[in-house]
Amino acid sequence: MREFSAILISEDAMASHTALAILNSNISVINYLRNSEVGDDELHPDAFASYCVDYYYNTVKNEGLASFIHKTQWDSDIVDIVHAGLTAMAALEHLAYFEKQMRQMKLFSKIKLAKFLASPHTPKDAISQALEDIGFQTITEDLVQLNATWLKEHPDTQIVAIAEMQEILTDFLTEEE
Repeated sequence: MREFSAILISEDAMASHTALAILNSNISVINYLRNSEVGDDELHPDAFASYCVDYYYNTVKNEGLASFIHKTQWDSDIVDIVHAGLTAMAALEHLAYFEKQMRQMKLFSKIKLAKFLASPHTPKDAISQALEDIGFQTITEDLVQLNATWLKEHPDTQIVAIAEMQEILTDFLTEEE
């Protein structure tokens, strides 16, 4: 099986000195590869973990935990990837919150969880209300910054011009398995 071996960040994103630009550069690469029918298991695992952590963070911040659970169907692979990403980033407050939610989800019966995941998500339903707590809003660490710093300092990160990035991606997509 082939695996994309680099975390690519554009020179422009790095030069901007903003965490969001660095994350967006990684997200663009991951989206490009996924849209080119590269499987999630072929992506650089830490680049994909960063991508998943960003998705988790933005979904919970903007829509609530129940929405993240519903959108991901609480898929064990996604849960494990987010957990591993938070751990690798040393996002201790976010990790503690996420682990608390993992324990909470284990308390749900399979029938209750399946019913929740199968029904349309509404923030006002009883299960959604039960899943929400104020713990996320009390977290003080900046997950966007921790995520970006982790990517910048990762040994597999390559800072490249957009043209070089496109060349690397094209070479990967055209190579034989």
